Amino acid sequence: MNQQTCVMGVDIGTTRLKVSAFLGDGTTIAARTHDIAMEYSESGGAAQDIDAIYDAAVALMLSVVREAETQRIRVGVVGISAAMHSLVPLAADNTPLSLAMTWLDRRATDEARQLQSTDFGQQLYLRTGVPVHAMTPLSKIKWLAAQHPQIFSRAARFVSIKEYLWYRWFHAWEVDVSMAGATGFFNLARHDWDAQALAYAGIHSSQLSRIVDTRLVRQGTMEPRFQNTPLERDIPFCVGSTDGLLATWVATALKPDVAGLSVGTSLAVRWYSPEPAVDSDTRVFCYPLSRGSYVVGAPSNNGGIVLDWMLHHLFSPAAAGEEDLQRLLRLARDVNADRLFCVPYISGERAPFWNDQASMSLVGLTLRHRRRHIVRATVEGILFNAYWIWSLTRPTHRTFSHIVVSGRLFSFPWIAQICADLFGLPLEVSEDNDQATLGAALWAANAGEPTSFSPIPTVKTMMPHQDAHTIWMKKYAEYRQLCQQLKVEAAPPENGSL
Repeated sequence: MNQQTCVMGVDIGTTRLKVSAFLGDGTTIAARTHDIAMEYSESGGAAQDIDAIYDAAVALMLSVVREAETQRIRVGVVGISAAMHSLVPLAADNTPLSLAMTWLDRRATDEARQLQSTDFGQQLYLRTGVPVHAMTPLSKIKWLAAQHPQIFSRAARFVSIKEYLWYRWFHAWEVDVSMAGATGFFNLARHDWDAQALAYAGIHSSQLSRIVDTRLVRQGTMEPRFQNTPLERDIPFCVGSTDGLLATWVATALKPDVAGLSVGTSLAVRWYSPEPAVDSDTRVFCYPLSRGSYVVGAPSNNGGIVLDWMLHHLFSPAAAGEEDLQRLLRLARDVNADRLFCVPYISGERAPFWNDQASMSLVGLTLRHRRRHIVRATVEGILFNAYWIWSLTRPTHRTFSHIVVSGRLFSFPWIAQICADLFGLPLEVSEDNDQATLGAALWAANAGEPTSFSPIPTVKTMMPHQDAHTIWMKKYAEYRQLCQQLKVEAAPPENGSL
């Protein structure tokens, strides 16, 4: 009798590392998570220890393999997902010269702003599909050259966190086309590194990894801790893609009339395109999943990170854990935020206006307000921002039948219903909120065939109510007016500080 097999997904997120094993129908049989420490600095830094992430990934993978084996299930394939835009410079011996800069790192704001104001910056966006921003590795490398020339001059290579893990496993410097597409160096038309972008950053293509298809598979890992385990012997590893693209694939099956909205640490609205798509206002990104399959959309810095910050720093120590957040979200269901608004840009903002200096505001606080009112207003502010992004960036020549949403917020029916009413579209809440990890596993299991996959089941469908839509649109208009008064959309001063 053949032993039952499962697929493993490894997702290297911004604040959490996740490893899960799934059966072919998406059923989870084992799951492990590890919180990733972030080092913040007053200068705008948001960086992580790349070796600590690697060690945690190895430990979690071994733990999931062992649990699967206790159920007499064999891991058949491993797929990898990761957050975009991380960067770590490496010495000639492949050791890190600094912590890994994440997409949240804002230290390259001045470099991005200078490029953004030029014709070259506009043309670069049109060629690469990546809006000019401090998040991109291109901007980070320019910042390193200007602020840390001793690191820049010693750097033999610049890689993402995911590339570093892949190298430790297989001793090959390879980057999947999706991760490459998020760097600001990838030419969409040529599917190769952009020569002008490289020259602008002052680096050579040899300092970047070889671009490979998201279907690339390798076997025989070099990790000593995998010795005498299935991970060492014959399990194929698929290089996979990025978290946002895999989450979009697993939620929408790349159907042209379905959009995806995910709220994790950050927030993004995404949709499928069979060809590269950019806009003259540089509001959307365009990243390749494979040739002929692109994911277009717009990201916000401010999803769950706003509530997490509030929980740990505004409400602490009265509320400091995941259970406390869940309790506050349940309590927020039954209150009316009324005239209390949260403008949620606590970590600057990307889409729709790409302003790193945007900030968070609570407007309308009175003595009667309690934590539950603030949480309610914050949830509404996150959803208002999501709708703002959607209204500005969605392709007007296409009709969308519904939106598939994912993230822990949407496990609360009242939040999902507000979102449906605000967007005025049916909202499908996916059965598995961990779409990136599931996407990594199933992409590997399906050999990366975008059209061979059926989307995962939905828990429920929220239908919009016209009366409620009208009410929410009025409050949304007030939110937009407030953002205008606070000059959220205004560009920062040309010589503004970090």
